[in-house]
Amino acid sequence: MDTPRILVLTAAGRTGMPLALQLLGEGFPVTAFVRKEDARSERLKAKGAEIVVGSLTDVNDMRKAMAGARRAYFCVPPTEGNLKAAAIFTAVAAEQKLESVVVMSQWLSHPNHPALHTREVWLADRLLELLPGTSVTFINPGFFADNEMQILPLITQFGLLPLPYGAGFNAPPSNEDMARVAAEILARPAGHAGKTYRPTSSKLVSPQEIAATFTNVLGRKVRYINMPIGMLLKVMKSMGIPNYMLAMYQQYAFDYQKNAFAINAPTNDVRTVTGKEAEDYETIARRYVSGNPEATPRFATRFKLLVVMLISLLRLAPKTVPSLALHEFSDPAHAVLSADSSEWHHSHETHSHELVEEKI
Repeated sequence: MDTPRILVLTAAGRTGMPLALQLLGEGFPVTAFVRKEDARSERLKAKGAEIVVGSLTDVNDMRKAMAGARRAYFCVPPTEGNLKAAAIFTAVAAEQKLESVVVMSQWLSHPNHPALHTREVWLADRLLELLPGTSVTFINPGFFADNEMQILPLITQFGLLPLPYGAGFNAPPSNEDMARVAAEILARPAGHAGKTYRPTSSKLVSPQEIAATFTNVLGRKVRYINMPIGMLLKVMKSMGIPNYMLAMYQQYAFDYQKNAFAINAPTNDVRTVTGKEAEDYETIARRYVSGNPEATPRFATRFKLLVVMLISLLRLAPKTVPSLALHEFSDPAHAVLSADSSEWHHSHETHSHELVEEKI
């Protein structure tokens, strides 16, 4: 039987890696598009993937990566150049006449969102919808559980969950569930054309419940602190995160506080597509904690983190407004959070697998 080659972008990423490994495990030939060769690409190569190193915004690299592929997973990092990458991918996919594409979009996708990245995601989705003769399926995740795991050292060493979530709720999906959904659609695309899925975890949780979950997992008290977003941005900046991503995260935190991620959550989409239940938050947290040396409280680790935090908080807050590119609007007042947008709410009132036609 003819087994189609599947291109995975970007295959070293947090959903791309488990997706590529699952497809390889099922016997599909996989082209793994990566930014650089490292231990991750070597792991994929060892499993049988064809590795293509290149840039998402170089049409020559994309043509090389897509050669021979019939299906593809479009997922790019939340960095500058997202719209250009989408345009190049769409153009090459049309040239290659791909039969099926799974697109990693996002729940907040909206043409008037303050975050430039989210506006570009919305435009990218509209481009990809236009692929002639191609079955296109969108995945619209909310706020991943992986986001909290980025501060796991603070959680495990100090028993604190310092995040700017306010009193917002979320049903945070795992990278692994997202990969399973995408892999199933790519492996067996029949019936998924023109549909949108929103995989979530199995339960809607508050920030306090997230902290309580870490209490259970770590066996020590973990307390949620509603950290001012400005303070967190200072810490993130000291970690080398660019202003483009800081500006995006800041706006997402505001949407989180307004319960944008709680609308119509949780969903049954993981079970609908894969036949298996979505992971709950405790299962996700235990996987991250397992084997992590920083999960055990140590004085040296706590001291190092404390010094980094103090230095970060003494710095000036990063200037995120320029990275939002609000000058794109004729009137900056047109920018509106998804949680405050009647247009966005209307398109999300009833969770549906059918693509929503949004008009501006």
